Amino acid sequence: MVLLKLSWRNIWRNRVRTIILLCAMTVGVVGVLFSMGIAEAWVGQMKTTAVHTFEGHLKVMGKGFNDHPVVEKSFEPDEAVFGFLRKDQRVKAWAERVVVQGLASVAGRSRVVKIVGIDPKEEVKISVMHEAVEEGLFLSAKSMNDILIGRRLAERMNLKLKKKVVLMSQQLSGEIGSGAFRVRAVFNTGNGIFDENTVYISKRAAQRMLGLGQRVCEVTVVLNQDRDLSVVLGGLREEVEGRSCEVFSWLERQPFVVDMIELMDQFMWIYYAVFYLAMAFGVLNTLFMAVGERSHEIGVLMALGMSRWRVLLMILLEAFFCAFVAAIVGVALGWGLVVYLGATGIDLTQFAEGMDLAGIGHVLFPFLRVGEIVKATAAMFVVSLLFAVFPAAKAAGLVPVEAINRA
Repeated sequence: MVLLKLSWRNIWRNRVRTIILLCAMTVGVVGVLFSMGIAEAWVGQMKTTAVHTFEGHLKVMGKGFNDHPVVEKSFEPDEAVFGFLRKDQRVKAWAERVVVQGLASVAGRSRVVKIVGIDPKEEVKISVMHEAVEEGLFLSAKSMNDILIGRRLAERMNLKLKKKVVLMSQQLSGEIGSGAFRVRAVFNTGNGIFDENTVYISKRAAQRMLGLGQRVCEVTVVLNQDRDLSVVLGGLREEVEGRSCEVFSWLERQPFVVDMIELMDQFMWIYYAVFYLAMAFGVLNTLFMAVGERSHEIGVLMALGMSRWRVLLMILLEAFFCAFVAAIVGVALGWGLVVYLGATGIDLTQFAEGMDLAGIGHVLFPFLRVGEIVKATAAMFVVSLLFAVFPAAKAAGLVPVEAINRA
């Protein structure tokens, strides 16, 4: 207890120097937490865009459709697959889709688009497309002649609600199928590339236009928990083995997103290291100065019977107290900043093109998990105490007589 009181009082003997150190450490903690919040938002948006906008966690596709997405690779849904999905409690929902490349045309304008035929009732269970609608209404069971288009595509083709759009694509027979649709809604997912190149119609309308009968191009599956992906993937692959379809996870279909997440993880560790090294050298410099100024005092304490281990512990406790105060203030400020920005968002529209390529929305909403806060503060304590060992060892290594005579 005496050593605790002594260490606490020692750090305030030079208030200006201690406050400067605490400010530097606090800024470091705030910087790390803010960076973690941004990274969590960035990765979260990439995963959300990949999984909950279109990909789902898993896709059951006709053989060869993943490599060559043409209508000839469509397949008739197998009841055995649906039976597996119904029995597995880890599966949240699934939906059949028709997905083909086609041409969207209006007077004087044409554009190559991805045509996605969906069952509106089932689609709301597996994607956020119904939440992305900005104008108009999402597709309904009666939407045989309705179409949903992205905000970017609407701007490129000068389309508004109720305007007519003609879609064309190759039929299963090899002929060109077409259909006229009216714009029922305009959506905005925040992913400009997706919004500019994707349109939605009903599955029945797509099957009719392409002459597919009951065939579909994919069954998109969403799970209750991300962590169940590998287990369900393995089980579903065993179920479809030898059938006319195959299974892919979103990780396999979106390697660019996976690479981006891995690259960010590696980069962020380097980024965090800069903050922690700045804290470390601040602690190192401050304690070396304190030991130098108090050599006489430390020599006296050792002459009166304080062991070298207690001197070492005293200096380490001083570093601990500095880290403790900085952690409290830094976590309060850093977490508060992330919560505030998480509510208001960070507008990154000026970087829109690069963010679109990464599948990220133009507004980031930082957030932090409790585990990340614990990791950040624990790392600060470890770094502070680790670098405090050097000045502590120097203090413990003083020769009492020589230290006293330095006065």
